[in-house]
Amino acid sequence: LAGTLAADLFRIICHRYTGNVRGYLHAGVDSLTGRLPTIDPIPDISEYASVSLGAPIWTSYPATPLRTYLAARPLLAGSVGIFATSGGHSAPDKAFSMARDAIGRPFVATLSVPNTLDQASTDKRVADYCDALLSASGAEPSA
Repeated sequence: LAGTLAADLFRIICHRYTGNVRGYLHAGVDSLTGRLPTIDPIPDISEYASVSLGAPIWTSYPATPLRTYLAARPLLAGSVGIFATSGGHSAPDKAFSMARDAIGRPFVATLSVPNTLDQASTDKRVADYCDALLSASGAEPSA
């Protein structure tokens, strides 16, 4: 995605969810209960012509670090798309709907990539998503 979109990358950093079992359990409980963790500050992206938000799906919702970011009501002036990864057992509709409600407008592009998807299907979905996001921002889609 980043290469196709020539994107600047900004990572949402949340120290609550470390790579151990305790962090994993906190993530699951927080996602189910709606508890939003503290995240490190993200640079101002209000001047970007398009923004692509991405996160894994946790318990049918966007990962809580992205939910924290969206709850802060960042100014997203350009076209906004969203992509989600998943283990394949959670449909993205609920996650995308929650994120759409948080930004207060529809996404110009959505992308769901379950880890059960084969490479050719993944590549096609990514290309279609990038084309939709670039077209909405007035940029030329890929060939």
